[in-house]
Amino acid sequence: MSMKRALFPTRLVVALAIATAGLLASIGLASAHEGREVGEYEIVVGFLHEPAIVEEPNGLYLRVSKGHHGEEAQPVEGLADTLQAEVIFGDQVMPLKLEPAFGESGAYQAEFIPTAEGAYTFHIFGTIEGTPIDEHFTSGPETFSEVQSRAELSFPKRVPPASEIEGLAARASDTAATARLLGIAGLVVGLLGLIAGASGLVLARRALRSTSETARVTPREAGS
Repeated sequence: MSMKRALFPTRLVVALAIATAGLLASIGLASAHEGREVGEYEIVVGFLHEPAIVEEPNGLYLRVSKGHHGEEAQPVEGLADTLQAEVIFGDQVMPLKLEPAFGESGAYQAEFIPTAEGAYTFHIFGTIEGTPIDEHFTSGPETFSEVQSRAELSFPKRVPPASEIEGLAARASDTAATARLLGIAGLVVGLLGLIAGASGLVLARRALRSTSETARVTPREAGS
């Protein structure tokens, strides 16, 4: 009897631990993806890998189930042929090719590499079992992860994004080009100065020679 009493609190603690872990997992999923009820379906959308990091391989994660919370939700398969997807950033749009996610019924994915930080929008449209769908899901604090700079998560050394490195290289190239132009300009000015000096020397010599010849001719004319 005492053994059973000793085991009861232990089983209770284990059950509570499992329930807490499940609750935390569901909270993490909710914060990483946006779920939305569309008719009799539930659509969950987010980045394939979160947090989403700029210039790192990522993609669209999409899960569709029939039924809502409190009901027996059934994954909906075969939607890769009836649904289309786009990723939108600012005024730029890129079509995405949906493919079934490996090992997860009712889930689909489409890979791409985000190359800018900020908010992205996924446009899901087409039909689900004959029901028209046209929905936009935008990343943000209340939905799913925005694309972040890799520098913020780099450890132990800060790794700047390739765009920043390209910018530094472009500025260095511009500086080098400016220095070359200034060097060429200085060389041209120096050559012009040398030419001007040489011309002045030649003219000075001619003037001196002319003066000497005049001085020699003038006494003879006076003696005659």
